[in-house]
Amino acid sequence: MEGPSHCGNRQSREPNEKENLKQSRRDDRRDIGRKNEIFKHGIKGITKITGKYNTSKPLTEVKISCPCGLKWTWQDHASPIPEQGKEARTLAWLKECTANFQTHSLKMTQEGIEIKLETLTDMLPLLQATQNPPLDLVTRSLIYDIGPWKGENLLAGIETFFQKNAYHPFATCGNSECGKAGPIPMSTTAHNTRPEQPLSTRSIEHFCEGETCFTTDPTNFCSNRHHTRDRTFLDRAGIFDFRTIANGETI
Repeated sequence: MEGPSHCGNRQSREPNEKENLKQSRRDDRRDIGRKNEIFKHGIKGITKITGKYNTSKPLTEVKISCPCGLKWTWQDHASPIPEQGKEARTLAWLKECTANFQTHSLKMTQEGIEIKLETLTDMLPLLQATQNPPLDLVTRSLIYDIGPWKGENLLAGIETFFQKNAYHPFATCGNSECGKAGPIPMSTTAHNTRPEQPLSTRSIEHFCEGETCFTTDPTNFCSNRHHTRDRTFLDRAGIFDFRTIANGETI
């Protein structure tokens, strides 16, 4: 008496084995992509901003985009504010705002005025000191530069690099009226008043460049760290239109 035929079982297993092989290859590609991402933004990233490919040489400078100043545009000429003396008023205000700062430069043009700092850790105090500009000035924005940052700016540049990589992909301002994505890390220092700790302490502040805010974010852009964005784009792309698991099986 002949035993039961296993041909049907073999045929049913073949599609599953092929699908498992495809899934395994997708997983391998995903793992490779994840490692490449870590290498690109970690090992290769720090090599890129430092320009240092020989580990025997000391690190002396980095190249990375950092905010290093502010600029404003002049109020419209149609404004009731008198044109006469606006430059003198603005310069007097800026002189008062920057009285305690280290070296900086001013530039005045027909479009507006800008101030650039030479010390990156002065950026946050500058923003705080210029919160209430004169009516002669309107739109303000940050000034960026890639350096190369050396000396006392070297550590601030490195801190900026690692903090940018540390932000979660959907980091968004915690202000419900703003919601701007893309935080700007700013390295700053504070001097201890206690005699047992005379040295200054460093910290990172998380700045929102949105017009509604233009200040540091109190939630450090972590207000939505547990949220995920809308996934309708996956449905439109047909991602869930096919099965990758055989009927009756579980994940």
